Amino acid sequence: MYDFKKYEELIKNTLSPYRFNHSMCVANKARELALKHGADPDKAFLAGILHDITKEMPNGKQIELIEKYERKLTYVERGNHRVLHQMSGAVYARHILGIEDEDIVSGIRYHTTGRDNMTLFEMLIYLADFTSEDRDYPDVETMRAETEKGLLNGMLYSLKYTIRDVVKQERLLHPDTLSCYNYVVNNLNRKDFYGE
Repeated sequence: MYDFKKYEELIKNTLSPYRFNHSMCVANKARELALKHGADPDKAFLAGILHDITKEMPNGKQIELIEKYERKLTYVERGNHRVLHQMSGAVYARHILGIEDEDIVSGIRYHTTGRDNMTLFEMLIYLADFTSEDRDYPDVETMRAETEKGLLNGMLYSLKYTIRDVVKQERLLHPDTLSCYNYVVNNLNRKDFYGE
């Protein structure tokens, strides 16, 4: 269905060895989560491969790419370099690589901030990025355990972690992250939520 080798070669030649390894670890975790939660494992694997495709692109180039194909960025987006790559990565996947599958594009687009009304697929890519095998931040084992309990548990833990970190460092908090937090809290006790 997808020419994975083509995309693996692309990121191998585009990203640093560290970022290439991370992308492949996320792809593997995304496939694992997709199989567990009834999503398409091939689409999840490809979204994982490509999720950081523009991560090491200079910020100016990323902004140029987004504004050429999509829209003008807000001051929060321009001043938040840690989330810029999710937007430029989605634009790159759609407009440069010609990927038309909306799950893959939106999985890349929201893998850092999350958003209100996240789809199952978007959550899988977001959580795969947070819990991939190469991750070694202090709370990673707790994060993995929460994700094992359920997608919303993993989302809530990761969002609290992210919001605390952003506030502590006095960085700009993307509104999508706050909307995602509210969405997750609102849905956490619903037993019919994505089969949980």
